[in-house]
Amino acid sequence: MVTLIATVHIIACLLLIALVLLQDPKSNNPGAMFGGGGSNTVLGATGATTVLQKLTRWAAIIFGTCALLLSLASRQESRSVLDTLPASTGAAPTSIQDAAPAAAVPGSAAPGATGSTGSTGMTSPGATAPTGNK
Repeated sequence: MVTLIATVHIIACLLLIALVLLQDPKSNNPGAMFGGGGSNTVLGATGATTVLQKLTRWAAIIFGTCALLLSLASRQESRSVLDTLPASTGAAPTSIQDAAPAAAVPGSAAPGATGSTGSTGMTSPGATAPTGNK
Protein backbone atom coordinates (compact mmCIF):
# COMPACT_ATOMS: atom_id res chain seq x y z
CA MET A 1 0.00 0.00 0.00
CA VAL A 2 2.84 2.38 0.90
CA THR A 3 4.57 1.60 -2.40
CA LEU A 4 1.43 2.52 -4.36
CA ILE A 5 1.02 5.81 -2.47
CA ALA A 6 4.73 6.62 -2.92
CA THR A 7 4.48 5.95 -6.66
CA VAL A 8 1.42 8.20 -7.02
CA HIS A 9 3.23 10.83 -4.92
CA ILE A 10 6.26 10.85 -7.22
CA ILE A 11 4.10 11.01 -10.35
CA ALA A 12 2.07 13.89 -8.88
CA CYS A 13 5.31 15.68 -7.98
CA LEU A 14 6.72 15.42 -11.50
CA LEU A 15 3.37 16.38 -13.03
CA LEU A 16 3.11 19.40 -10.72
CA ILE A 17 6.59 20.60 -11.71
CA ALA A 18 5.80 20.23 -15.41
CA LEU A 19 2.43 21.97 -15.13
CA VAL A 20 3.85 24.95 -13.24
CA LEU A 21 6.63 25.38 -15.79
CA LEU A 22 4.20 25.13 -18.74
CA GLN A 23 1.93 27.93 -17.55
CA ASP A 24 2.18 31.38 -19.12
CA PRO A 25 3.25 34.23 -16.86
CA LYS A 26 0.66 36.92 -16.09
CA SER A 27 2.82 39.59 -17.69
CA ASN A 28 5.79 39.58 -20.05
CA ASN A 29 7.81 42.46 -18.65
CA PRO A 30 10.73 41.78 -16.25
CA GLY A 31 9.15 43.74 -13.38
CA ALA A 32 6.17 41.38 -13.28
CA MET A 33 8.44 38.63 -12.05
CA PHE A 34 8.81 40.42 -8.69
CA GLY A 35 5.23 41.62 -8.29
CA GLY A 36 5.38 44.85 -10.27
CA GLY A 37 2.91 43.88 -12.96
CA GLY A 38 -0.42 43.81 -11.15
CA SER A 39 -3.61 45.74 -11.65
CA ASN A 40 -5.58 47.82 -9.19
CA THR A 41 -7.59 44.88 -7.88
CA VAL A 42 -6.74 43.17 -4.59
CA LEU A 43 -5.52 39.87 -6.00
CA GLY A 44 -4.46 41.06 -9.44
CA ALA A 45 -6.12 40.63 -12.79
CA THR A 46 -7.34 37.09 -13.28
CA GLY A 47 -9.09 35.80 -16.32
CA ALA A 48 -10.91 32.55 -16.88
CA THR A 49 -9.31 29.48 -15.36
CA THR A 50 -7.38 27.55 -17.98
CA VAL A 51 -7.04 23.79 -18.27
CA LEU A 52 -3.42 23.98 -17.06
CA GLN A 53 -4.49 25.84 -13.92
CA LYS A 54 -7.16 23.24 -13.16
CA LEU A 55 -4.70 20.39 -13.69
CA THR A 56 -2.15 22.15 -11.48
CA ARG A 57 -4.71 22.55 -8.73
CA TRP A 58 -5.63 18.85 -8.84
CA ALA A 59 -1.99 17.76 -8.99
CA ALA A 60 -1.29 19.87 -5.89
CA ILE A 61 -4.26 18.34 -4.05
CA ILE A 62 -3.12 14.80 -4.95
CA PHE A 63 0.48 15.65 -3.93
CA GLY A 64 -0.61 17.00 -0.53
CA THR A 65 -2.94 14.08 0.13
CA CYS A 66 -0.23 11.55 -0.69
CA ALA A 67 2.23 13.39 1.57
CA LEU A 68 -0.23 13.18 4.48
CA LEU A 69 -0.97 9.51 3.83
CA LEU A 70 2.73 8.64 3.65
CA SER A 71 3.45 10.44 6.91
CA LEU A 72 0.59 8.61 8.63
CA ALA A 73 1.76 5.27 7.26
CA SER A 74 5.35 5.82 8.42
CA ARG A 75 4.17 6.88 11.89
CA GLN A 76 2.33 3.59 12.40
CA GLU A 77 5.33 1.50 11.31
CA SER A 78 8.00 3.40 13.23
CA ARG A 79 9.55 2.07 16.37
CA SER A 80 11.78 3.66 18.92
CA VAL A 81 15.51 3.06 18.80
CA LEU A 82 15.33 2.11 22.46
CA ASP A 83 13.11 -0.86 21.56
CA THR A 84 15.98 -2.42 19.60
CA LEU A 85 18.60 -2.19 22.40
CA PRO A 86 19.36 -5.33 24.39
CA ALA A 87 18.36 -5.39 28.04
CA SER A 88 21.11 -4.50 30.50
CA THR A 89 22.40 -7.45 32.56
CA GLY A 90 24.33 -5.46 35.18
CA ALA A 91 22.66 -3.63 38.01
CA ALA A 92 22.79 0.12 37.72
CA PRO A 93 24.18 2.13 40.64
CA THR A 94 21.43 3.24 42.97
CA SER A 95 23.05 6.45 44.17
CA ILE A 96 25.79 8.84 43.20
CA GLN A 97 28.09 7.57 45.96
CA ASP A 98 27.76 4.02 44.61
CA ALA A 99 28.66 5.19 41.12
CA ALA A 100 31.99 6.87 41.96
CA PRO A 101 34.15 6.81 45.08
CA ALA A 102 34.67 10.10 46.90
CA ALA A 103 37.95 11.71 45.99
CA ALA A 104 39.99 13.19 48.83
CA VAL A 105 41.06 16.78 48.23
CA PRO A 106 44.48 17.56 49.73
CA GLY A 107 44.24 19.95 52.65
CA SER A 108 40.55 19.44 53.33
CA ALA A 109 38.96 17.69 56.23
CA ALA A 110 36.63 14.77 56.00
CA PRO A 111 32.96 15.82 55.79
CA GLY A 112 32.09 14.85 59.37
CA ALA A 113 35.33 15.72 61.15
CA THR A 114 35.65 18.75 63.43
CA GLY A 115 38.72 20.36 64.82
CA SER A 116 41.12 19.11 62.16
CA THR A 117 43.61 21.22 60.32
CA GLY A 118 44.72 20.90 56.75
CA SER A 119 48.20 21.27 55.26
CA THR A 120 47.92 25.06 55.52
CA GLY A 121 47.53 24.96 59.30
CA MET A 122 44.12 26.63 59.14
CA THR A 123 41.19 25.07 60.87
CA SER A 124 38.15 23.83 59.06
CA PRO A 125 34.83 25.71 59.54
CA GLY A 126 33.53 23.30 62.17
CA ALA A 127 36.74 23.25 64.17
CA THR A 128 37.38 24.98 67.45
CA ALA A 129 39.81 27.86 67.45
CA PRO A 130 43.28 27.08 68.78
CA THR A 131 43.95 28.56 72.16
CA GLY A 132 46.86 30.92 72.67
CA ASN A 133 49.40 31.00 75.53
CA LYS A 134 47.77 31.12 78.96
